[in-house]
Amino acid sequence: MIVMANSRRAEQLSLAIDDPAAPALPRRLRPMIPLYGAAPFDDADFFFEPWWPGTSALLYIEDGSARLETEHLVDPLAAFPELAGLGRQFQKDGVVVEGTLLALDEEGRPDADLLRSLLVHRSDTADDRPPGTAAFVASDMLYAGGRPIGGNAFEERRATLTRELIESDNLVVSRGLRGEGLTLAEAVASMGLTDISARLLSGRYRPGQQHESWLRLPVTETPLAPRRPLMALLQRLPL
Repeated sequence: MIVMANSRRAEQLSLAIDDPAAPALPRRLRPMIPLYGAAPFDDADFFFEPWWPGTSALLYIEDGSARLETEHLVDPLAAFPELAGLGRQFQKDGVVVEGTLLALDEEGRPDADLLRSLLVHRSDTADDRPPGTAAFVASDMLYAGGRPIGGNAFEERRATLTRELIESDNLVVSRGLRGEGLTLAEAVASMGLTDISARLLSGRYRPGQQHESWLRLPVTETPLAPRRPLMALLQRLPL
């Protein structure tokens, strides 16, 4: 019996060592800054995705709760209570995700002007705020399980993101194409969007820095291109 008790204590000690509590996330992170490029291109070493018409943001998930940090240092959760449950859409806690906060009009189409209006009226009651809802399009994962993964290659970080995130109408992983920037640019232009993102698959995340491993590239707009609902846009693109 003594041997069994000792064995049980050893097993519990081993579990405690192998599964330590996730460390606390940093209060604030400096986002990486994309470089502006001249035009779309094809390159098998890059992943291309739409540049969504919203505001860049970092999503923190800690102790099951969500916190958003935008480039304007405003926590948009006051404006978008529908995003408060995002903490339940990840397999693990201790997550930081980079992406774009969008405002969707009544037909589900991204609308940058509506986003600005909702942020301005974030303290209004539900009856007074402009009609629309929010969505977060996730593009990169910087922390997983409370630990930084920004030093990993973007390809690895994106794989972790797609594995850990449970998609919904309000939270999705951005779609794109590997290597085919020209094809994506043509598709994006037909959707009424104006830019694409190009990320080096082997690139690491560089907080607060600009680097050629992440580019923002303008596309030639298609005249009178229709604005489409977000989910329709995403469904036209592979992972």
